[in-house]
Amino acid sequence: MQKMTWGKLLCKNKIFSSSVRVNDDNDRSEFERDHNKITFSPFFRNLQNKTQLFPQPNSDFIHSRLTHTLEVSSVGKSIGNLVAKKIIDNKIEQTLPQNFQRDVSDVVGAACLLHDIGNPPFGHSGEDAISSFFKENSAVLAREMGGDLISQLSNFDGNAQAIRIINNSHNLNLTLATVGSVIKYPTTFNAATIYKNKHSVFSSELKLLTKVVDKCGLTKLSHDEYSRHPLVFLVEAADDICYRLLDLEDAHKVGLISFDDAYDLLIQIIASKNKDINFIKDIIENLIVEDKFAKLRSYALNILIGEAVDKFITYYEEIMTANYGAMIQNGKLLGLIDLLLLEDSDMSRALLAIGNHVSKYAYSYKPVLEVELAGYEILSYLLDQFTFAVLEIKHPTSKRSSKLLKLLPDRYNANSKDIGERLMQVTDYVSSLTDKLALDLYKKLKGIELPEISVI
Repeated sequence: MQKMTWGKLLCKNKIFSSSVRVNDDNDRSEFERDHNKITFSPFFRNLQNKTQLFPQPNSDFIHSRLTHTLEVSSVGKSIGNLVAKKIIDNKIEQTLPQNFQRDVSDVVGAACLLHDIGNPPFGHSGEDAISSFFKENSAVLAREMGGDLISQLSNFDGNAQAIRIINNSHNLNLTLATVGSVIKYPTTFNAATIYKNKHSVFSSELKLLTKVVDKCGLTKLSHDEYSRHPLVFLVEAADDICYRLLDLEDAHKVGLISFDDAYDLLIQIIASKNKDINFIKDIIENLIVEDKFAKLRSYALNILIGEAVDKFITYYEEIMTANYGAMIQNGKLLGLIDLLLLEDSDMSRALLAIGNHVSKYAYSYKPVLEVELAGYEILSYLLDQFTFAVLEIKHPTSKRSSKLLKLLPDRYNANSKDIGERLMQVTDYVSSLTDKLALDLYKKLKGIELPEISVI
């Protein structure tokens, strides 16, 4: 396959070409502008009250989806900067665009800010709840609008929803390089692809995907299946590194994992690259436990950033040519941290030990499971109410359905004549809710709690 080029991959073209600027007299790059626009968007702000690991935390020290995203972006910018520096220093490419190092870092950082904006309330269980609703109601819904859309929604994915948000927001109007770096699985839902039961675009966003593929020079693998933008691997690695280390930190903060156990797990990562770890013991000896953990996490994070950079350079030709053979296992394309985990090394064993420990003590923690199950009930109910109210548009509309649809914000109530698009707008709305707003709306529609009316 033909090798992708950085000149096209770092495409500055926007989604909408008619954008007009006012008083444009500063020297920000197009990718830095992307970063700024994302930070000030309402979609990004919504992440502050969405679940990361522990739902609706009462402690300021536990990660929300927003703090997780900010940390992923910080790590992503570092990885992008170091990868670009290695490409330059090692003369891997003969020709590179101007400001290559800065632009790669900025694009990865901006894409990291977007990587979770499509995630619904209640974490990954929210994705499962939405998928389950459409699977359970697929027969009746498919009769109204065909099976293809329902099949896609029955495999709801936060990444596909993120691309839909990006495509529908004229205020964001991002560069195609940044959009391409968010598209983790560049295909519609198709279990037979190398992305295995994952998809980054609904059919409604196929036109945007095609535009990104064309302008960024991505490789076509098969019908409606394309290569990843190379920087997706860096965005994914930053996310993988952060959730592994920071889920461990959160589990420690709520008392599910002792400091001694966390110390042993983190020191395995550090020891895999440092034969003598006595210097760490000396550094943290007189620190309080919180600062000890922060210092250990910092060392481990630095090592994992380096590992991600090295893996990208090791598989550089495969990534740039989309000849993914060496990166595929059991028919599935692997990420950089997945490739690291497959190695028989002290590093891989350390990461697997952390994953097993967090899974055992945090993911199965009773309050976490209870809130996840509550999320299923809440999202299923909300989807049921709004979905079947929309379907009544084709039939005599009940007064209740009419009133219910008036609750939809203008953004999600465009009165499209296409029933499939109306259903997508309902899903857009429900998935956009924060944990608290979803719970509040559920209570009000159930009659458990009435709204307060302020009198001036």
